[in-house]
Formats: sequence, structure tokens, C-alpha cells
Amino acid sequence: MFNLAEILTLLIGCLLALVFIDGIRRALRIKRSKLKVDLINPSSEESLDFVEEWQGYEDMEENEILSSEVTVEEALDISPAVNLNIIHLHDERDYVFSKSSLSQALVFYNYRFEDKGIFTILDSDDAPAFTILNGKNPGIFSESIKSNDIALVLDPQNLTNPIESFELFIEVSQIIKETFQCQILDEDRNFMTKQMIEHMKNQFHEYQRQFLASAS
Repeated sequence: MFNLAEILTLLIGCLLALVFIDGIRRALRIKRSKLKVDLINPSSEESLDFVEEWQGYEDMEENEILSSEVTVEEALDISPAVNLNIIHLHDERDYVFSKSSLSQALVFYNYRFEDKGIFTILDSDDAPAFTILNGKNPGIFSESIKSNDIALVLDPQNLTNPIESFELFIEVSQIIKETFQCQILDEDRNFMTKQMIEHMKNQFHEYQRQFLASAS
């Protein structure tokens, strides 16, 4: 049988082990939230206009058309009447968003890069939660297409886990904002505040409440 001193020693050892494990867990969580990726060096020769890198166009008129903003409805080929939640992320300094840089920023998330050139973020059940697409024409990403504007698009009508999807939607937008040190904008490309995010959250929950009520 253990005496009192041995029992106390075992209890203290267990407590120290739990504290150590909790410290490791917290450190991993902080590392995830503060993930930084290597951005494109604006002074490098590779920092060319993404349209020229894509197809080598030299005509200025075509260049301006391809680099213009694209609407979410055009990119996803859906009706403008669909009720979507949209967050834009914009960098005025450079074309920092690419297939490669976004893949690095999303390394801790479950996602797939679709053949049509957009990212689909998946929930804990591997069901589509929301989409990330290029906010500039042609609305997609490839190995050579880069952009300074992306759109996160959440369709509340086609979700397996609506609440989880919305929380993931906000979390990923904040992670990308911190990673690229870029601006976070609303669907009209105005600066988004915490109050606007909270308002979007309330609207989303009200939509879900009405949807569930009608379904029952």
C-alpha cells in the first residue's frame, strides 16, 4: 500500500502532467491562429500583372477587362436573387492571393480545390460549408492566376451544418485577414466592422429559424 507521501507525490505528478499537456494544446492553437505565409515579393521579377502571367496579353484594353471586378453571381453562375452571405478580402499593395498562398493559409482547414478553379471549405462532416473565389475576372485561380481581391461566399440554403458553417466562414475570413494583413470588406466592398459581422450573424440565425419553422 502507498503511504500518504507517495499518494501526494503521485497526485502532484499527475497535475503537472495535465498542466504540461494543456500548455502544448494552447501553444498549437495560438500557432494555428497566427499562421503566416510567405507573401509575394513585390520587388521581384515574378511580380508581374497576373493577366500577363496567365496568357501573356499585351493589349491594355484586354488587360483592363480581365482585371476588373467580377460579381459572385457571375463567377458561380447563379441567380442574383439567391440569398448569399459574402465577405471580400482586398489587398491594395499587391496581387497576394493565389492558389499556392491560399492553400498555405488554409493548411489547418478541411478544403478542396475544385477543377473549376475555386476553393470549397468543408465542415466537420466533409460537407461543403462555403466557397472562396477570385474577386477579379475571370473569377478563378490557377497556378499562374493571382489577385488582390477574393470573395468568401456562404449560401445558407444548402448547408448540412448551418451554424458550424457560419462560424467557420467568419473564422477563416479573420485568419486570411491576419495572414495577409489585408482589408476585410462587405459584399459592396465597404469596410466591414465587428457590428456588421454581428448583424450578419443575427440575420443568418433568423433565416435559419424561419427555415426550420417552415420545414416543420
